[in-house]
Amino acid sequence: MQFIKILFWVLLLVATFIFWWTNEARSSLDLGAAVVEARVSTFVVGAFLIGFIPTWLLFRGTGWRLRRRIRTLEEAAKPAPVPPAATTRSPTPRPAAASEPEPAVSSVDSTKASDL
Repeated sequence: MQFIKILFWVLLLVATFIFWWTNEARSSLDLGAAVVEARVSTFVVGAFLIGFIPTWLLFRGTGWRLRRRIRTLEEAAKPAPVPPAATTRSPTPRPAAASEPEPAVSSVDSTKASDL
């Protein structure tokens, strides 16, 4: 697609240059303070550019504004990110410390030992 765009603009530029080169009739334009004398084709191309450039800039500005608006609306329409669920981990067993002795389990009940 980019090649076609470049080809179009190059062909338009070549056609404009050929139009300008082949029309050698000269004319004068009175601007009030100055009189400009140039080829008629120069005036035609100049008038075209005077009308085309503001229209083209307006088109580009409108497209830019609309792309910004669409991007803003798309971002607003995105669902809120779901926070990750809290994972419950089973506590890992801690190894007993060497300084803490394990509680002694007596095989004889103390109440029965006193009765003997």
